[in-house]
This record gives sequence, structure tokens and C-alpha cells, in this order.
Amino acid sequence: SMGKGSRPAHRAKKRFPKLSLRDFLPVAGMLLLAAALLFSASYPGRVFWNRLFLASGFGGAEEVTGLRIHVIDVGKADAILVQCGEHAGLIDAGAANGGDVVVDYLARQGITSLDFVAMTHPDSDHIGGMAQVLREVPVKAFLQSEFALAADSLEYQALQRELDRGELSQRTLAQGDTFSLGEAVFTVLGPFRAYEDTNNSSLVCRLEYQGFTALFCGDIEEEAELDYVKSGQDLGAGLLKVPHHGSASSCSKRFVKAVSPAYAVISVGPDRNELPRDKPLRRLEEAGAEIYRTDTDGTVVFSVEEGALTIETEK
Repeated sequence: SMGKGSRPAHRAKKRFPKLSLRDFLPVAGMLLLAAALLFSASYPGRVFWNRLFLASGFGGAEEVTGLRIHVIDVGKADAILVQCGEHAGLIDAGAANGGDVVVDYLARQGITSLDFVAMTHPDSDHIGGMAQVLREVPVKAFLQSEFALAADSLEYQALQRELDRGELSQRTLAQGDTFSLGEAVFTVLGPFRAYEDTNNSSLVCRLEYQGFTALFCGDIEEEAELDYVKSGQDLGAGLLKVPHHGSASSCSKRFVKAVSPAYAVISVGPDRNELPRDKPLRRLEEAGAEIYRTDTDGTVVFSVEEGALTIETEK
């Protein structure tokens, strides 16, 4: 019972402070900032900002109307971006530390997707960054040779894991096959037989665009080079991506004569093998080729616009 003069018990009401819109603004601002930072760090975000810079006229990549071949400086490794109009494809993707370099380069060019990623052969200095490219950049198709060999490396295992996810179409190329990139057409010259080593098993393609030709041949060495010469296929090309980083086992005299390039580009960097070697350089010079190399020129870009070729070097 309640004693005299006592008051009935009651619960105190909890009073919540009234929150105005002004109180929510700092929180919303922080959330928006975090979202913007996350977006900017993503591949689509980087492409967006580069395209915005382009549209503003302050910088970024130029819109491509013709053909561009970017031999990206990834050291003694290969990563070649080919653009034709709004289309883009990638041949090889550098060594293990090249993934970031390649992905960042693609973003700076404002590339939203790749029509294809082609593996010339599974050596680590050609596929090291490929798993990262497939993870971060939208890719429509993965291309490789019918005689492509497997490799026992962490980089190859990482690439296979990405391919096993089954999110992109895969195409196995045989001699005589063609594939397009906008108006540019690639013809597969080989390999047309099995080799014991990955270098000679490299995918070899000849690009044609409005009378301009380029030959991409991975790391083929003298044995395969002579097979191509004897095959009777048209090897002639205005631009040669020098096989095997300019090593002494490549650029045989007969092969260089058959290609007879006006320009040659070597993707190379500091390495114990001290590439490129004098012999291949001399043979290319004797054939009249103007030589570019990523170790001294940085990234090299060959542009074809209305029949005219221009060459830009980074250094």
C-alpha cells in the first residue's frame, strides 16, 4: 500500500532530441564522399574521370578514329593495346608486376571494355598481368592458339582460374582464321604445327588496316621463323613487333628479309640477358627498319589516320 502523501509511481518518458535535416547533412556527405572514393578507385571510375577530363579539354586520352597500336612499356615483357575506332583489344599483359601498369594504361586511354584479350603464349612475361586485366576490365573474348601449351607457373594458374569462371567466351585460333577489331582485320598465320616449347608455339597474327600491315609474333625463335618463311604465307609488314624481345635466337636473316619491315618495335627492359642483342638489331637495320624500343623510348604508339602513319614515344 502507498503511504500517506506518496505519489503514484510513473515511468519517466525518454526524450529523443529532434533531428533536423541539417544534422543529417554531415553524415550524408561523409557517405557520399566514401562512395565517390570507392567509385574513383574502381576501373569504371578511373575511366569516367579520364573521359571527363577529355570532354573538358583539359587532358585525358584523345578519341580514336583510325588505328592505334600501343606497345606499352612493361619492361622485358609484352603488352600491346590495339585500338580501331571505338574498339580495343589487348595482346599479352606483361609480367606479374605488369597488371597494375596495363590496367592503369587502359583506364587512361578511356577504354570501357576490350573486344578481346589474346595470349600469344603462356610465359610469365606475357600473361603475368592477364588475370588482373580479366578481373578488372570488361572483356568480351579470350583468344589463344590451338597449339597453346600449358605452363607450370602461378601466373598461368591465376589466369586459368579466371577463365574457369566461364564469364567470357573463349576462342581457339587455327592458321587461316581471322578476327576483326572495328575495320582492322587480323589473320592468324600460325602456329600451324606443334612445337616442344612455348616460344615457338606463340600465336602469330598479321593485322591489316587501310593498306597498313603489322606482324605480331610473340616469342618465336629461328626454328619457327624458318617454318613461316617456308610456308609461303605473306609475312610482309610495315611494322614488326620484334620476336622474343630482340634475343639472339630470333630475327633470323631469312625471316627479317621476308617481313622486310619499315618499322620495328622491341618490348624490352633491364634484364640479365642484356636484350636486345646486336645481331638482331643489325639485321633489322640492314633490312632498312627504323627501330623503336621501350627501354629507351618508353611506351611507343603507332597511329594510322587516313593513310598517314605517326609515331609517338613516351621518352
